[in-house]
Amino acid sequence: MRLWIDSNKIKKGDIFLVNDKNKKYVSNAIDNKASLIITETNDEFDIETKQVKSIYDYIKEYYEEKIKDIKLIGITGTNGKTTTCYLIYQILNMIGVKTAYIGTIGFYLDDNVISLDNTTPSIDILYNLIMDAKDKNCKVVVMEVSSHALKQDRVHGLLFDAIAVTNITQDHLDYHLTMGDYIKSKKKIIHMTKNNKICILNKKGKRYKRFINNDNNNFIIGKDIKINLVINDLNGTKIIIKDDINKCFNIPLVGTFNVYNFLYAYYIIKKLGYNVNCIKDKLYLLSEPPGRMQKIKYKNNVIFVDYAHTPDAVKKVLKTVKKIKNNGIITIVGCGGNRDKTKRPIMAKITCKYSSYIIFTNDNPRKENEQEIMKDILKGASGKYEVIYDRYDAIKRGIELLDNNMILMVLGKGHEDYQIIGDKKLHFSDVEVINDIISYKKTLFH
Repeated sequence: MRLWIDSNKIKKGDIFLVNDKNKKYVSNAIDNKASLIITETNDEFDIETKQVKSIYDYIKEYYEEKIKDIKLIGITGTNGKTTTCYLIYQILNMIGVKTAYIGTIGFYLDDNVISLDNTTPSIDILYNLIMDAKDKNCKVVVMEVSSHALKQDRVHGLLFDAIAVTNITQDHLDYHLTMGDYIKSKKKIIHMTKNNKICILNKKGKRYKRFINNDNNNFIIGKDIKINLVINDLNGTKIIIKDDINKCFNIPLVGTFNVYNFLYAYYIIKKLGYNVNCIKDKLYLLSEPPGRMQKIKYKNNVIFVDYAHTPDAVKKVLKTVKKIKNNGIITIVGCGGNRDKTKRPIMAKITCKYSSYIIFTNDNPRKENEQEIMKDILKGASGKYEVIYDRYDAIKRGIELLDNNMILMVLGKGHEDYQIIGDKKLHFSDVEVINDIISYKKTLFH
């Protein structure tokens, strides 16, 4: 028996949770064989009904005892959430601790992947995913916790054994309106800890002190450990750190930002009491999440597909590849429609600073006019660039410009396999498009 706010999820015997927003779907829930209605409204329905003060409190209390033995890890921050969670998911499973992952790239359990509509799903879906993990004997669930979810109370009632705040930079101001509200929403997570109350922070984050809760067991990268050396190349990164002793790690992920993602993961796992000494020789098995600095080789050039869609993320990935010996960096980038307009010229300025050539293109224009989006972007543009609205043509052009030991950065969509234009969600995957174009070019020369 499960609890649902979405009537379409109801199966025979399940309980439907009703508020003012979804009460019009009660008949659908009854048709789907709901056994009981739990409502916070004063309405009466055609099947057994129980009134409560809050359906969110009810769902929390219903599942609280059932999931109490699952260790919960929550990662929030503007960038790095997906990679950090995905690394934790991989490492824990690698050392024999069965773990599930919930986040931007889906719900991962037993090598099966289910797509999710949001980074952090609605409260009913979230609790039921945790129950699915428990039913499959998972010991740990690691999840991304978005600012939207924290503000909208989608994680109501959950307490985390360990949390990390990766960084806080500009994002989602179309929703939060101010950085103050964005930070306030993110800060909620530091009061949602349990047991040893592990909290990993990064001293390099300008706002990290605002996330220090004295009730937590705070561990600060850059203070409690020192990063002594980072060496990047196209095949991975070497890290030398010092906590109680010097440690050396070789990870197959590119970029200094991935050093921090790895260290968040490593110290969360270590602080939770798991044996991390056995993973050192297995780190080569780690992989980046789909669409996070995903590498595709083309002749003697390299193409990276990355989800970077904030000024900070764009800066980090471009600074990373600029440090790698190359004969030029071509960047394809755009900005989403009906989203924060203020970041558009900032992203363009950063892209132009760290690239040899830029192709500005569409990235989910949604219901906003693509030319108006581009006007905002081009306010920050300089140097050598062109505009190609069609994303397929932009990627094709970028590949054609590759010559010898060059790098092509395709930014913004990462793992996404769609393009939203108007009301239509059309299939579009940067990775698929790149591979198709490369395959076609190979056939022309054979």
